[in-house]
Amino acid sequence: MSYNENFMFFNEDAAAVANATGDGALYKSSDFIGANVTGAAATTLHFKSRNGAATDDLVVVTQSSSDVKLLMQELTAVLSNPRGGFFVQSDFVGNNGTKPDGFISGVSGIVITTQA
Repeated sequence: MSYNENFMFFNEDAAAVANATGDGALYKSSDFIGANVTGAAATTLHFKSRNGAATDDLVVVTQSSSDVKLLMQELTAVLSNPRGGFFVQSDFVGNNGTKPDGFISGVSGIVITTQA
């Protein structure tokens, strides 16, 4: 079975426009390292660093605590899609799970950190 890469775009700008340094990040599924719950309403996604540093990039997704399982299920579906695709996630409330290209529901905030 052939496999096409999935790409995930995260945007922390409430206006859904990545126009400032650090506002947005694009990762491919093969750069996904893992995820862990880091707070009552926060899940940290780890990706291979975009700048080649030894440490990983972090995408902290804040959502209601009841949505953690749903977030993990949706993330798994995105990462395992054999057809490939482009998925968008923003903390802009109108974009969370309502567009065909959005994937994480119940998000109230996203913070992207590229490690130095």
